[in-house]
Amino acid sequence: MSEFLDHPAFQGGIAPFFVALIAAFALGRSRFVWLAIMPAYATMVALDTGFSLFPPTVARKTWLIGVLAPLAGIAADRYRKSSSRITPAIVVATGLLSLWVFRTVLENREGSAAVLAAGGIALFVAAMVAAVLRLRDDGMRCGAAGVGLGIAAGIAGILSASIGGLVAGVAIAMACAAMLVVQILLARTLAPGFTGALPIGLIVALVATGTQQLALLPWYALPLMLLVPLAVSLPAPKPGPLFSRAAVLTACALAAAALPIAAAWYAARTSAS
Repeated sequence: MSEFLDHPAFQGGIAPFFVALIAAFALGRSRFVWLAIMPAYATMVALDTGFSLFPPTVARKTWLIGVLAPLAGIAADRYRKSSSRITPAIVVATGLLSLWVFRTVLENREGSAAVLAAGGIALFVAAMVAAVLRLRDDGMRCGAAGVGLGIAAGIAGILSASIGGLVAGVAIAMACAAMLVVQILLARTLAPGFTGALPIGLIVALVATGTQQLALLPWYALPLMLLVPLAVSLPAPKPGPLFSRAAVLTACALAAAALPIAAAWYAARTSAS
């Protein structure tokens, strides 16, 4: 039994999916339904590494931010009428926050290399958060983007020798898949708002950046990940069953996710030869 509980497929896939599913149905009639992402992600952390904060490594800072991000999203959703001003502030704040997450990594670099790395990290995290926040009013698109981004981060993680990246990425993908299932079964879309979109974009960005900085993921795989939220922004059929719309959007997300995965595979193959 312990071997099953310790398996990455359970920690990052099965457990987060069912936790998100149960939490989403429990919150289904409230505006906090997308808060289900938080317990799903927290379940992965509890099963994988635990909630120890010291020493404050990149991985521990990432899960701390991932758990707190939905709460920041709830606060932002209280001021929806000011979202045009709140969104840029959140994007800039997450970019700056990423520098704190990777401070110890950046301290090991010198001069222009440190400045270039810091700028690249902040820019990518901010761009990813901005791209996912654009989908915050459409539960189907945001859920599909989360599936694609999580799969991209997870598979790219294992190809880049990062088990942590695999488990964290798949956990987000499965939590978002559960949110798609809930919307299909309830026969109505559930807008994620900042509560759902912010943690999806921020966690995936930090996980992918961690894999790039600490493992073997090539830098050019990161901008390719931005194609996933772009792909689900393309026109998709709205009339008809939600299942059909979810299938089309998820297919678009997975097709775009294949590009950063291919980049990770190519880099791994090159380094091995």
